[in-house]
Amino acid sequence: MENAKAAERDADADLDRATGLKASTRGEAEVKKREISTLDARMKLADKNKQDAEKVSLGAEKTVLQRQREFLDHRAALHSSEVDAAKAAKKLAQVTQNGLELELQVAQHRAERAKVAGIDAVATLRHDEVIRELERKTLEAQQSRAQAAKDLAARDEDIAKRRLELYQAQAAAAGAR
Repeated sequence: MENAKAAERDADADLDRATGLKASTRGEAEVKKREISTLDARMKLADKNKQDAEKVSLGAEKTVLQRQREFLDHRAALHSSEVDAAKAAKKLAQVTQNGLELELQVAQHRAERAKVAGIDAVATLRHDEVIRELERKTLEAQQSRAQAAKDLAARDEDIAKRRLELYQAQAAAAGAR
């Protein structure tokens, strides 16, 4: 139970970190977008003034900025995937806690049933019904936990894919310099 609670706290911290990084990266991408717009205006002015060398230079600078923006877009996508994974990890931790709490309740009711068995038939039957219901809920919780683990694994796979895309965009941006 303590491990599941610690996992939930870790997921919350990861969620906060990824959300902050995502916002920061989106801001950087917007700056690059504005820089590209400024370059476009300067290129039009150079074209209008027949400054071909300036236009070529600005075009090269624009290509570099576009690659940098593409890199930032990939980084933002990675951070979005990290946010989704943190949410999935938190859900897994919560579902795990729920399942463990149900298992604890089953054990407690079995212990109570053992105390009244042979002494109070009505109480024994009541405990049997409660135990069966708790067992059903425990199995449902186990199923939910397996689904949450599967979802988290899919999110982790998406993060790996995004990291590869980011690596390739970074290589492209570095090659442009």
